[in-house]
Amino acid sequence: MALNDHARLGLLIDGVYQIEVTNISVQFDSGAVRIDTLEGLAGKSDGSGSVTISVSQAIPLGGLEFDFVSALATGTYHQMQIPIGAKSYIGNGWFQSGSGGQGVNAASEAGWEWTGELSELE
Repeated sequence: MALNDHARLGLLIDGVYQIEVTNISVQFDSGAVRIDTLEGLAGKSDGSGSVTISVSQAIPLGGLEFDFVSALATGTYHQMQIPIGAKSYIGNGWFQSGSGGQGVNAASEAGWEWTGELSELE
């Protein structure tokens, strides 16, 4: 077994690094539509791509690092950046949904989902 260093996903919202993140999930979707004919797969039709970022984060006593609830309420656009190795995904989008909660003997956590434009890694 080889020993390797692996990238750790981070998150920047409007250029500010988020330190309370406990889980990040990123889904890249090309938006392409499959085209089938009687002979089989004929190709694809390009669509508008999108990126969905789902995050869970601890809630400090002082409050949320980023007020995603206000962003949800106002529908404002925000820039997300996720460093992936030597490159980063950077895109603009909006907060689609959010939640919060706490279990017995567990930290309070918030979670949210952001939807944005598909762009190449920079």
